[in-house]
Amino acid sequence: MVDLVIGVGNEIRGDDRAGLAVIDALAGKGSAALLMRSDGDPLEMIDAWQGLSSVILVDAVSSGSPVGTIHRIDVGDGPLPTMLASRSTHLFGIGEAVELARTLDRLPPSLIVFGIEGSRFAPGSDMSPSVAESVGTVVEELASLLESAHA
Repeated sequence: MVDLVIGVGNEIRGDDRAGLAVIDALAGKGSAALLMRSDGDPLEMIDAWQGLSSVILVDAVSSGSPVGTIHRIDVGDGPLPTMLASRSTHLFGIGEAVELARTLDRLPPSLIVFGIEGSRFAPGSDMSPSVAESVGTVVEELASLLESAHA
């Protein structure tokens, strides 16, 4: 069962809106899980998942993979890959938030990161068609997962 889905992003930075778009679409489907939009504040996220068993984090990433690639990483297996953990348009990236929580022993028992590979991060840019397609794919996967977990 997934307790919380956090979408991280910035509304005005094209592909960086991917995590927020996933949350908006899940909210439109009436998800039974808690849904949270975040600007990437690590303490906000750590506080939000405190005491929960299973959390999913969705954000745009820039690792050099083809635009639209969906990375699915189980944080319990170890640190986020450096190529996904260190680049962010937010003050802190998801990698910093995850590793801070790990250091403080405040990771939930299950934390899965969905990173959607982006390329357009400039202010005022539109979301890439490949990223928009991947947002839809992640939404369908999470909606199915949330539906089966709460059935």
